Amino acid sequence: MANIELRHLHYFIAVAQELNFGRAAKRLHMAQPPLTRQIRHLEEELGVKLFHRTTRRMVLTEAGRVYLAEAHRVLAAMEEGIVLAKLASRGEVGRLTIAFEGSSAYDIVPLSVKAFSDRFPKVNLLVREMTTGEQVQALHNDLIGIGFVVPPLVDARNLMVTSILREPLVVALPQSHRLFNQHEVSMEDLKDETFVICPRQHKCGLYDRVISACHRAGFSPCLTQETSEVQSILGFVAAELGVALLPASVRHLHRVGVVYRALQPSTAEIELALAWRQENPSSMLPAFIEIVRKLAEQIAHENKRPREEDCLGISH
Repeated sequence: MANIELRHLHYFIAVAQELNFGRAAKRLHMAQPPLTRQIRHLEEELGVKLFHRTTRRMVLTEAGRVYLAEAHRVLAAMEEGIVLAKLASRGEVGRLTIAFEGSSAYDIVPLSVKAFSDRFPKVNLLVREMTTGEQVQALHNDLIGIGFVVPPLVDARNLMVTSILREPLVVALPQSHRLFNQHEVSMEDLKDETFVICPRQHKCGLYDRVISACHRAGFSPCLTQETSEVQSILGFVAAELGVALLPASVRHLHRVGVVYRALQPSTAEIELALAWRQENPSSMLPAFIEIVRKLAEQIAHENKRPREEDCLGISH
């Protein structure tokens, strides 16, 4: 393998552009004899002539023209590598895999991904939908970098978990439901209802929250269709197969045949948290967590403001 260093490429490019050793040496802030020796050494290492020299002028050979293009490419790649390494050290380049539970907040996940992508366009974000239980397992196996989970976690060993948002639960009703005209619904009003819910075996965080809310109201819910897909849950509700308790942010999903009503008192909540590995976290995580926290604060503030359509009794 030829013993060629980056400085040889710089020397060669300068001479190739100036086609004069004196001017090239001056440009490189060095004496002409050492520069001439370095170019001769480069040609010997390559085994080709890069320049055709006469007493009157100096021109690139065909091999020299080809090598000039490659020298520029190599130096450009080296510069790009340095920039990318610095960006990676600051978490501004690379890949980050994000997971979220489909029944969790509908605002913060897409907003966080969009804000992070806008700020760090060189980071390749992979977003996967997983239940909280699946995310915990994926974190332990280093398959994802961070997850939006619904606490409590079954196995939080070696994980960092930080709460970011608490959302009230709302009830999704069929449009033909007897409670349609009520602006607010109490949990006691739902004791005789059939609930559409995500399966317990999927370790969906929403399942425990719904069961707990019903138990606090003094009844055990009658469960019907089970699915972890919120769109499917709303589909079953629209088909009048039951009602569902979902995070308040689901109201942004307009489904024909479904209306959303606030629960009173609004003590039924779902907590959303971020979880990531304590050891060897991605360098991109601090920036992503900062963005999520700021958006969570904005969403929490918006959730405290009464929605105009709720006040007016407008249904979705």
